[in-house]
Amino acid sequence: MPAKIIIAGEGGQGVQTIAKILTKAAKKSGKNVSYLPSFGVEQRGGVSLAYIQVSSRPIPYPRFSKADFVVTLSSRSCETIKNFISDNSLVIYDSAEIYEKDINELKAEIKRFVAVPAKNIASEKLSTKVANIIILGVLSAQLKDISFQDFQDTVLMELAAKIKIKPELKELNNSALQMGAEFAQNYESSDHLTGKSPDETVRSFENDKVKWTRFPEYCKGCSLCILSCPVKAITFAKDLNFLGTPMPIVDMEKCIGCGKCMQICPDGAINVEKK
Repeated sequence: MPAKIIIAGEGGQGVQTIAKILTKAAKKSGKNVSYLPSFGVEQRGGVSLAYIQVSSRPIPYPRFSKADFVVTLSSRSCETIKNFISDNSLVIYDSAEIYEKDINELKAEIKRFVAVPAKNIASEKLSTKVANIIILGVLSAQLKDISFQDFQDTVLMELAAKIKIKPELKELNNSALQMGAEFAQNYESSDHLTGKSPDETVRSFENDKVKWTRFPEYCKGCSLCILSCPVKAITFAKDLNFLGTPMPIVDMEKCIGCGKCMQICPDGAINVEKK
């Protein structure tokens, strides 16, 4: 029987990148593979899905109703993957990215899981841009029929253009893949389902006249709000949005409450309210 894998997350998190690496590594290891990408209108910020099957025999159809491996990288994709979970599914999820309330809603469905704080590991030890490769490393440890060397080689091949521009990305991605594989091998399956605290990120800033609110689950870090601010009150902060890129922060001593940042934001990620 084919190994059925579904990977889900937000557009921009690298879902299709790791799906391509997985399928090419499997092919390199002599397996039959099917790969069906699916994503919404938005390339960044919409829910992105990848349906993958890996088998020693021909694969008759690329879609399936239940998955052996369910990988989810964002809270918004939890509802999407719910119907693919069976008692035999192994659910691999980024516990630093998915809110606890969303994991709690899936608890009745999940019997086997690996909770990976991939975004935190990447941020502390490498770069948030390789959180998806850490997840891929965790998945690679479960797919024994695919050589880990083939995973390593395919990562470098798939990212060759970027590595040519920034050679340091070679070691960064290699390390991320290895960290993920080691995490999977050392993971205690008795660990409880956990998720991200909803209080980790400050959302609202205010003074006597204006309340300025940002929504991390929608912000893509495009910087249009920064460019549009007439008094230069908005800058990038150190805290990150769901894509792992910096979010805007406002200096309330400068903010005049004009609302231009709210008007120009293409994703409704800012609200300005005059008191």
